[in-house]
Amino acid sequence: MMKTKNIEDFLLTGTVTVGQARKWIKVKDEAAKSDLIKLIYHRFSNRYVKHLHHIDSGFLKMAVSCLMIETLESFRQGKKDTKGKGVGQKMFKDFFTTEEKLFPGFKDIAPDFYSSIRCGIMHQAETTNAWRVLRKGDLLDKENRTINSTKFVEALDKALGNYVDSLKASDFSAVIWKNAIFKIEDVCKNCKVIR
Repeated sequence: MMKTKNIEDFLLTGTVTVGQARKWIKVKDEAAKSDLIKLIYHRFSNRYVKHLHHIDSGFLKMAVSCLMIETLESFRQGKKDTKGKGVGQKMFKDFFTTEEKLFPGFKDIAPDFYSSIRCGIMHQAETTNAWRVLRKGDLLDKENRTINSTKFVEALDKALGNYVDSLKASDFSAVIWKNAIFKIEDVCKNCKVIR
């Protein structure tokens, strides 16, 4: 018979437990803020970014990048998930609007990006609507409908840095922190076994 672990003991990273994260959320001092930022950065960096730089496949880079965008935007907006009609598409529009300097032109194509790139790759293992994913050229070439996945990953890495910098510059009363804490609490709840 398998013994069920206490949810507080489940690991959110290789070394941080649910219990530790909940303690930091409760304490809300500068040390806790630093630890929570490290937790968030570690989850994104170790699950996505560090691997993306070593992947040779443009399609795989874009698939993982799309997962990261939805997750990062869930932290920014304090959303449990991106389920629901139009929610996922809105997440991409919001992300490309917030990170417009890193992703110039993407705000204008966000609906098409979501349906033709994100959904095409995730649901059909291919882009649709004549979009192509390359590993050369401009980040975005609207006329030829191409995206450079290598440059996309580089911009996404910088977007993570922007988010972390915003957390560092804000205190716990700021909306960005309220949303991040909501998401972290939901991540902690997801460690519980539901029967």
